[in-house]
Amino acid sequence: MLKHLDKITDCRSHINQEHDVIDICFLVLSAVISGAQSWADCHEFGTLKLEWLRQHRPFANGIPSQQSIGRIFRGVSKQSLLDALMSWVNEHRINTGQSSIAIDGKVLKGAKASASSSALHMVTAYDTESGLVFNAKSGASKKSELKLVQELLTCLDLKSELLTFDALHCQTQTLDYIVKEGGDCILQVKGNQPKLYESVQVQFADYIEKYPDAECYTQDDNGHGRVEKRITFQCPLNLPDEMKMKWPQLKTLIAVERHRKVGNKTSIDTHFYVSSAVMTSKAFGCAIRAHWQTENNQHWLLDTLFQEDKQKMYDEDGASILAILRRWALNLVKLHPAKTSQNQKFNRACWSDDFREEIIFGTGQKV
Repeated sequence: MLKHLDKITDCRSHINQEHDVIDICFLVLSAVISGAQSWADCHEFGTLKLEWLRQHRPFANGIPSQQSIGRIFRGVSKQSLLDALMSWVNEHRINTGQSSIAIDGKVLKGAKASASSSALHMVTAYDTESGLVFNAKSGASKKSELKLVQELLTCLDLKSELLTFDALHCQTQTLDYIVKEGGDCILQVKGNQPKLYESVQVQFADYIEKYPDAECYTQDDNGHGRVEKRITFQCPLNLPDEMKMKWPQLKTLIAVERHRKVGNKTSIDTHFYVSSAVMTSKAFGCAIRAHWQTENNQHWLLDTLFQEDKQKMYDEDGASILAILRRWALNLVKLHPAKTSQNQKFNRACWSDDFREEIIFGTGQKV
């Protein structure tokens, strides 16, 4: 893992480099894995664990103060940190031919430029097969999400990848760029594209009436007091001529019919998607389900394990860097093979130097 940290660029002037930036990145990653939630926590961890830290990095000038840790990271190139993260993740992504990349946004409620400004917004690229975050972009507010996603796409190798998006990103610019770069995407369709939304609803109604026994894929999900069945249909998309000119890359209409029962209450709703790909109902159903599981596999863990939404930091750059390092720490913890909860892994990393080493370097490795 340490070899990937070498990609991080330190933009501080030479005279301000009392502490090595790779040392401090290693310090913060180790501290976050052990439960640290702030620069102050990272300083405290480093002070108590300096002997352990020096088994892996020099830390020639000891541990910087919490203020100095923040200043050091303001001098770090965020893009170089993301390049290091992506380099590490690419070694661990599972290539089964069934993976997709979920692009999703999250508000960091406590992270702001000032007490009166909007909360920081971060969009991430999440590999649904391996469960790893491998790239991210942050901006001043949720209003910036469209722009952030389009910037994020330029950082990814999209060839042969399948990307999934919620309805906000059902945009011709996004679709055209992905297809041009050799990828495919699945876009949810809602009222923000009213003509497209109306067209897919009409076509699906006609399709089901004509083919009542159409091929479909069914998924069952029971838990938390509910019984849910999702039925995925797909058919060739046939748009009106004027819309084909606007959306020439689209090939498939997907409808996911969701039957949900909570207690004595039953509901049925249908969600619509369009895609540049041609696949089976099962492949579409699995990719769409994997996208929405990002909420549980990433966002929920960030808020429960790291208390991310509760962390107040009036420093956009510092908050963004710490958010990236949290996601890297979560990646590392997920990869550990221990048959226990993610929360228990974090507890064990806090209590045991040996277990923390296994998480950071891989079981049986210290390189």
